[in-house]
Amino acid sequence: MIASLFIGQGVDLPWVDADVLAESLVAERVGLASEHARCDMMRLLTRGGRELARSEVVQPAMVAVCLGVHRLLERAGVTPAIGLGHSLGELTAWAAAGGIADADAIALAGTRGRLMAREATAHPGGMVRIKGDRALTDRALADGAMHGSLWLGADNGPDEYALTGDEAALAYVLAHYPAVRLGVAGAWHSPAMAGASDELALAVGAVPKRGLRAKLIANRDGSLATDATIAELFVGQLVHPVQWVACLTTLARLEPQRLLAVGPGKTLRALVHRNLGVERHVEMIDSMRAIEAAARA
Repeated sequence: MIASLFIGQGVDLPWVDADVLAESLVAERVGLASEHARCDMMRLLTRGGRELARSEVVQPAMVAVCLGVHRLLERAGVTPAIGLGHSLGELTAWAAAGGIADADAIALAGTRGRLMAREATAHPGGMVRIKGDRALTDRALADGAMHGSLWLGADNGPDEYALTGDEAALAYVLAHYPAVRLGVAGAWHSPAMAGASDELALAVGAVPKRGLRAKLIANRDGSLATDATIAELFVGQLVHPVQWVACLTTLARLEPQRLLAVGPGKTLRALVHRNLGVERHVEMIDSMRAIEAAARA
């Protein structure tokens, strides 16, 4: 049994090799992302640019590229039976599992990015990564909350967490704890994003649902999502933390023989190793050579 893992926002270029971007299955999806973001996405992906820092641009781009790579894997005969994604990656995993069309997933990524950018402007803030155990993280949360608004944004491992909140709280944590700023534009996965929930729910509700063909592990609590629950779980992650430890616990219980990090995978590989052990091999699928190797395996 094969599991595919998809990353979210905040990954540096290049995401995949140029030979992957040249494939029609990828280029077509990048073209859809261009339409929704109203920019030349392929140029940004090959040359870089400040526009990729905008959530309404990078989110459809990431979903488009990762879904394109996933379709290349399928064309090569590799069909994962389990899917999971970190934050935005859950939307990619939903489409990869057959629940919604790729075009709809890319459109939803554009809508999600636009709504989150709007809320970030209304409620300025960001996220930090903190290294340490849960007791240290809880102290940082309590201390930071005395200086502003601060919440747990992601439970990424036994010694790595993401905190999300306003600038005053983040500044305190950065000054007093082993934390680094993350490259996102707002307080993702927190009540600061609540203003986007209803509109995202309407957009998700309008998308035709196809029915899942693979197991899908949800960010909210590590549960196996169903056709009846995935839409609400996906919308809910706007304001709730990513429970990545719970996701990987469920993944380990399903005992997949192979783990594929589809698209940009270094961060995912590190999180898998932190939770499941360094001996757990994660295949990085970010080039045509890697796709061909996965097919041979």
